[in-house]
Amino acid sequence: MTLQQLQYFVTVCKYQNLTKAARELSISQPGISTSIRELETECGFALFERRPNSITLTDQGENFLREAEHLLRAYQKLKKNSKLIAEENTILRVGVAPMGTSAVFPRLRKDFLAAHPNITLEVTENSTESLYQKIDTGELDFALCVSIALPDENYRYVTVGHSRLLFCVNQKSPLACEEIHSLRQIGQMPLVMLPDYYSQTKYLKRLFREADCTPNVIQYTSQVFTIFQHIRENAAAGFLSEDIARQDKELVSFALQEIENASITMIRKKDAKTFPAVETFIHYLRSSKKKWGENNSVQLLNV
Repeated sequence: MTLQQLQYFVTVCKYQNLTKAARELSISQPGISTSIRELETECGFALFERRPNSITLTDQGENFLREAEHLLRAYQKLKKNSKLIAEENTILRVGVAPMGTSAVFPRLRKDFLAAHPNITLEVTENSTESLYQKIDTGELDFALCVSIALPDENYRYVTVGHSRLLFCVNQKSPLACEEIHSLRQIGQMPLVMLPDYYSQTKYLKRLFREADCTPNVIQYTSQVFTIFQHIRENAAAGFLSEDIARQDKELVSFALQEIENASITMIRKKDAKTFPAVETFIHYLRSSKKKWGENNSVQLLNV
């Protein structure tokens, strides 16, 4: 018994006429007659009462029709759901940290999508800590994070670059003409920083405490652009990643001795479920690692 036989049977019932059913199905009348007889043989009972100029369903045929229609509806629903599942499996949920990734992620996304236009990247921007949480709960498939320490053994990762956080002022600021090497030299300069729940801010405040000084933070914002604009307007100073700080000639930036280089890593939960798009992205990261430098760490070894 095949789905095609059931479809032929339901169509014949619709018209109660073999010729009209054959015309709708674009097959010959002998072909549909043969299919119905084979179905009756397999069922073990007659589906139709045949008269010279008409056919009508038997009682058993009517019961069989209800079951056949139910099965065909279920099959169509399964086909529709399978398509939706396939579409879901072409979507990758990627989280990105707002500071330090702008020199890497746009090129990474462009190159990947150029090679795999059937895959969609759904991008979420958040703090590194929040991205790790979303990776742990399965809300994200991958996250591009910036941190001093590399991920622990619960994650697989590829290091795709490095980022240096710079202290930035406007070129008209009194500090612009000085040689700033330490947090102590910032003094009470007004600062705009990312909120306290960002790992970057936690890291900087720890460094301030270790330097025995208190930062004069006048505003917290989750928007890197807001920090950038305050510095451009000479309304405050701030900390920007090197790739952002070097973009504007009105900014003067300083590499402070207390601030270490950070690693930019694409992470994934070690035992997270996989599907074809995930495997494709991992293969891309592996094959592209030369772009990120021969000395970069690669721990995304198993899908």
